Amino acid sequence: MKKIFLIIILLILTTGTTKPQVNDKDSLDKLYNSLGKEDNKQTVENAHKLCKYYWNYSFDTSLLIANRAIEISKNLKNDSLWSMSELYLAMTYTLQDKQDSSFKYYFKAMNRSPRNDFIVATCANLLGVSYRRIGDHAKSEKYALKSLRLFKKIGAFKNYAVSLGNYSTLLQNKGEYEKAIEYSLKAAKILDSLNDNLSLARTYGTIANIYCDNDDPKNGIFYYKKGLLFVDKEKSPGLYFMFIFNLATTYDDSKKYDSAIFLYNQSLKYYYKVNDAEGIAIAHQNIGLALIEKKDYQNGILHLKEAYSQFKKLSTITNLADVLSDLGLAYQKVGNYDSSEYFLNLSIKTSKKHELIWEEEKAYRYLYSLFREQNKYEAALENYENYRDIQDSISNQQMKEKIVEMNSKYEAEKKDRKIQQLLLNKKIDKVKNRDIFIGIISFSIIIVLFISYLYTRQRNRSRLLQVKKKLLEAEKAELDKELDFKKKQLSNHALHMTQKNKILQSIRNAIEEVMPMIPNENKPKVRELKRELNKSLRYDKDWELFSFYFNELNKNFFDKLIAFNPKLSQHDLRLTALLKMNLNIKEAAAVLNIAPDSVKTARYKLRKKLILAAEDDLVKFIMKI
Repeated sequence: MKKIFLIIILLILTTGTTKPQVNDKDSLDKLYNSLGKEDNKQTVENAHKLCKYYWNYSFDTSLLIANRAIEISKNLKNDSLWSMSELYLAMTYTLQDKQDSSFKYYFKAMNRSPRNDFIVATCANLLGVSYRRIGDHAKSEKYALKSLRLFKKIGAFKNYAVSLGNYSTLLQNKGEYEKAIEYSLKAAKILDSLNDNLSLARTYGTIANIYCDNDDPKNGIFYYKKGLLFVDKEKSPGLYFMFIFNLATTYDDSKKYDSAIFLYNQSLKYYYKVNDAEGIAIAHQNIGLALIEKKDYQNGILHLKEAYSQFKKLSTITNLADVLSDLGLAYQKVGNYDSSEYFLNLSIKTSKKHELIWEEEKAYRYLYSLFREQNKYEAALENYENYRDIQDSISNQQMKEKIVEMNSKYEAEKKDRKIQQLLLNKKIDKVKNRDIFIGIISFSIIIVLFISYLYTRQRNRSRLLQVKKKLLEAEKAELDKELDFKKKQLSNHALHMTQKNKILQSIRNAIEEVMPMIPNENKPKVRELKRELNKSLRYDKDWELFSFYFNELNKNFFDKLIAFNPKLSQHDLRLTALLKMNLNIKEAAAVLNIAPDSVKTARYKLRKKLILAAEDDLVKFIMKI
């Protein structure tokens, strides 16, 4: 699995009016020497600027300088400077992927200056980024929205724009791509009006990440290149090489491996230079995978091993399990089955220990492929069943979460519709009362007012009809959306059943082909394996879930059929459901685990049970039920 660096947009902090630029050696030496002189506000501000400068060159140096800034601020008993220094220290830990330390100092900075809206907003923004990186979307959204509210309140539009970009990345992670791009483009518009090229570049990087995550590499490459136009390689090498790395990943996804490897290696040199351990590990993993795709297996495995070595030193267990699976697959490609099995089992062990269900699923899938390639059908089947069990648990969990989410959404919208209906009824009552009043006055005074009354009443009725029409359209749109979702669930499950049965049938056929060559003393075990395969093919668990989805989409379908002919068998009902889905004979045969000719025979028997005439079309009859 290729990894992409998310561009973490850090706020550019200014706490004073003077802004010395660190753009030459003399300025750098002057600022650095000031740290050893008198403890005052200017010394702390100089430390902050140096800390930010060294983010591009040496995280270790940034840590030393940030701690020095905290020490001076503490001596000065200046809480604002102290909080800001802790904030710089926290950001340095974030860039090093040391989440525990970064959280500690973000909260320290926030609690030390609770009435300073700028510091609180900055901490909230970066806490939102950090929680997003560890997958806690609820807390990430909580702090992201808090930062947006505070920055907007104090008129810090540049920081507000940067927070919009960070929030859009959270929306991207949640799969809300259109909304994510909308927020990022809004941020880009603000930053462009402020002529802030560096922050604008970061925002373009965020937009590119969103497009790439949504399988749109063309727009991704466009925005990465657009962002690079605003980045000075010498002044902001950290950001520059983030763009280079992400551009490489996009080329990789587009199968342009030579371009990808060239850019990965540029990034790798930089990550070694600044001692970015996570960057080094991910770069080696991506280079290794790209080389494997080019069939340069020897060098690809060397890079994957180096990535494995680097990840072992870090706390990113997910990456460790992932690269172990990649090594297993790479060794399979070169025919080193023992090493492949070793690394895949190690990935499973790591995944089980840390409850990494997605990585465990991937490793079992690779093990199944490995054993099948070696004609070890019993081991292949065992790993396939493990893979399917995990996949089922993932699907069931996702389905439960989706159902809960849909029910909550439905109940909320139902409540909203009730409120809207009550408001509408009040409007109707008001209109009725007003119409009666106008009618009495009009009738008693002059006929012209009566005509005016009729016109007013007609206009109000038209307005009410429009409101009701909009409510009906909204309800219909929601029902259509729910219907499309259920159709997709049913189609996906039918496809899953077809693919599963084809795999199991191919294994069974392979066993039958090699049966004559198997020694007599081993045949009982092989026959037992065949029986297990047949049992899996007849297993009703998939049909139970299929029936659940089908009934959700086709209410009372089976009841109507049984009312028509109570003697219809379960096999008949399953066949009618597949015909209702418009599956052809071959597809139905794969799902039912029978030969296509048997499907034709079953259709003929079904026609007789439904008492259809020769000229009646069976499928059309079923479609009308």
